[in-house]
Amino acid sequence: MYDKYKTLQKALKNLVIRGKEGKFTWADGIEQDAIVVDISGEMKLRELHINDDSLLDPMKKSQLESLITTCFQKAQTKAQEIVGEKTKEILWVDPSDMASMLGGGWWIPGMN
Repeated sequence: MYDKYKTLQKALKNLVIRGKEGKFTWADGIEQDAIVVDISGEMKLRELHINDDSLLDPMKKSQLESLITTCFQKAQTKAQEIVGEKTKEILWVDPSDMASMLGGGWWIPGMN
């Protein structure tokens, strides 16, 4: 089990999940994502790209913050799904069942 856990850790560390938010169009008509965030399977930020330079205008500060937050949340949600799949694949355990495996639902004297 320890070897499988180490394999899972390595797989999650090397996994890159991308979140994208907002769109903008270059002068030549090409559309691109305004904000792109890459995180690892360990939920660590790898890269942040602000492709729409107009968002760097101090008057758009709150818009930029909102786009970054939403983008990161999307990447995090996607990462959690992928981590669950990888955990099932490598450990043969469904992460949603972990609580019951660890004693969830047991009554412990003195605990309400």
